[in-house]
Amino acid sequence: MAAEPIYRLTPQTIVGNLIEAFPFLIEELGRFNPHYRALQDPEQRKLNASQATLEMASMRGGVTVDAMMQFIAGAVQQHTGRTLIIDGAFTQTVSQERLDAFRQIMKKLHAGGTLAEAQRDFALLVRQSAPGEIAEMEQYLIKEGVPVSDIKHMCDVHLQVVNPTLEKVAIDVPSGHPVHTFMSENRLIELAVSHVKAIMEAANNAPTPTANPEAWKELVTYLDKLGEIDKHYLRKEHQIFSYLERYGFTGPSTVMWATHDDIRAHLKAVREACKAQDTDFVAANLPPVLNAILMMIQKEESILLPTAMKLLSEEDWIAIKKAESEIGYMEAYSPGSEWKHAGVSGAPVTKASDGLLNMDVGALTLEQVNLLLTNLPVELSYVDENDTVRYYSNQKHKIFARTPDAIGRKVQNCHPPKSVHLVNKILSDFRTGRRDVAEFWIPFNEMFVHIRYFAIRDKDGKYRGSLEVVQDVSGIRALEGERRLLAEE
Repeated sequence: MAAEPIYRLTPQTIVGNLIEAFPFLIEELGRFNPHYRALQDPEQRKLNASQATLEMASMRGGVTVDAMMQFIAGAVQQHTGRTLIIDGAFTQTVSQERLDAFRQIMKKLHAGGTLAEAQRDFALLVRQSAPGEIAEMEQYLIKEGVPVSDIKHMCDVHLQVVNPTLEKVAIDVPSGHPVHTFMSENRLIELAVSHVKAIMEAANNAPTPTANPEAWKELVTYLDKLGEIDKHYLRKEHQIFSYLERYGFTGPSTVMWATHDDIRAHLKAVREACKAQDTDFVAANLPPVLNAILMMIQKEESILLPTAMKLLSEEDWIAIKKAESEIGYMEAYSPGSEWKHAGVSGAPVTKASDGLLNMDVGALTLEQVNLLLTNLPVELSYVDENDTVRYYSNQKHKIFARTPDAIGRKVQNCHPPKSVHLVNKILSDFRTGRRDVAEFWIPFNEMFVHIRYFAIRDKDGKYRGSLEVVQDVSGIRALEGERRLLAEE
């Protein structure tokens, strides 16, 4: 008799029924925890999965049943677009009554209610609420279809309301652990903000390059230090957010990414105005940027990092640690090495076969294919027909930040919220055959970058994914005349 269709996850859900409904979980659960790689053996699967509940399986794997259900729901969402209802897990830790009250306050604010009234109502709720419940509120609203831009607007107000009572959660991790690195960088950010505020206050919030030349020079220096915040945000976006998605935690991450982009844009504008000696712009726009940066630290340490510590496994943190140097750290910070972790993340590394791969024309070894792709003067990334990132060429010097955490992630989640509509438009046009190529060119970090997307189709014309090709064409644009002889090095 066929198993009942699965729409709800509970601790008593049978693992075998899950795998029958969603076969891709065989591989996904192995990624979640090495203990579950045994499910890839048909005999072991038959023996262990047919009667085991998720609660039993979680105890055998040494993980919480909540984390396991969140991971499964996230994997099903990624592969099928289907949302599973979870009973007894992370998303059900707050009372429905409190969630409803939270929702109404936020909606009332968005509809034009006064901040004073919201503060009074919020104070009663926040004193009874854990930081994770605030994150749940964002998650619920996004799942209900409220646009991220609206959520972000409400969150800006929401942070003003809860900031006096929202405390950073004490997290005790050794140096070298990714969370320790994030928190240590936050101390550097706070120090830079403190210096900038002191410079502004010493000049009555209106320093000028003529009246305060040394102060103005120091202001430029510390704003450049704050510019390093981009690496901090990139690691959050491409690593922490990526792993939280696998556990079904997406809403607050999406909102936070949108706020990152706002901070980046405003900080860039202030830095440029400072170098252009536009004193009026700096005086008017610098204080709000500094406040936004500090509020982001507050939300990071009271909501995001505690949630990540609750949901992510030791193996997840090891994988994040191994890849974080791909993006790098703030200039003044070097991670410590006290964190001693056991095991190695991911699937066991196996030696690539030395056999030849028959190509359309010729034959190459797997090593030769990899060497060719990583030595091209362009960066490549491939997204399959299900919008899942499957590959990128791992050049030593990358134009855009990429880490292995992107593999298996939905491509929409690899882009800032403000550009997701454009990603979906391109992919939709590729699927329907409306277009085969999309291209853009932008100035970026003193480069001129050409970005092209190509629809990939098989011999029958069936859509099989898209290829992104990224190239710095600054040198090409500067070419003139001709060169017919080999240049001397």
